[in-house]
Amino acid sequence: MKSAAPLLLLLALAVGTTSCKKNPIERLVNPYGDSSVPGISGTYTIFDDELKTGGAVGFIPFGENQSIDFSDKTSPRRSANHVRYQWNGLDTSSTTAGATQHDFAGFSLFFAPTIGAVPTSPGVNLSLGGYTMIKLWVRGELSEGNRLRIEGPDDGDSFTPTARVELSADQLGQGWQEITLPIPVTDFQSVKVFMTISLQYSQPPRTTAAGDGGTVYLDDIRYE
Repeated sequence: MKSAAPLLLLLALAVGTTSCKKNPIERLVNPYGDSSVPGISGTYTIFDDELKTGGAVGFIPFGENQSIDFSDKTSPRRSANHVRYQWNGLDTSSTTAGATQHDFAGFSLFFAPTIGAVPTSPGVNLSLGGYTMIKLWVRGELSEGNRLRIEGPDDGDSFTPTARVELSADQLGQGWQEITLPIPVTDFQSVKVFMTISLQYSQPPRTTAAGDGGTVYLDDIRYE
């Protein structure tokens, strides 16, 4: 599902977001977090009331026409804050040559704490935790032709597949629903990307017009 694109590009890690594509990350920001580590409960918390990874966040493929808020308070599921991601469907830069695209947009959560550390950061081995899935709560609204894609941990290797699940606009509603994504145990052996969230747009036949994107809310993200 991934192509053989270079691993490093513009000091950013390439993360698979569409089939047969790897895309550069830019505009990394460091959310607040306490670098929590797995405990004896068998759960690794990625986000509850705040981001717990201690790592960077990167828009994909680049950051235009997108926004993310890790302390949004619009009808949270349980605690005070949840994640709000929005893409208006318009173009984002897809290459260093200035090309643009509107087929997808999203963000990744990295293990590395800063943009400078992303290209050379080794993967962290979380396999001893015995994790076999990602669980998270989602809600939101997608415009016509868009799907929400949730991808699991990534080792940064363009040749290895990443576990994923997709929700159509009809499947994603304004009420919170819990999503479970099964993950192969081997995917936790060298984690460079905790997870990737993206909106995937399918253009109507014989048109290149952009869609209207969507807004997605996420909460209680964890490995179990």
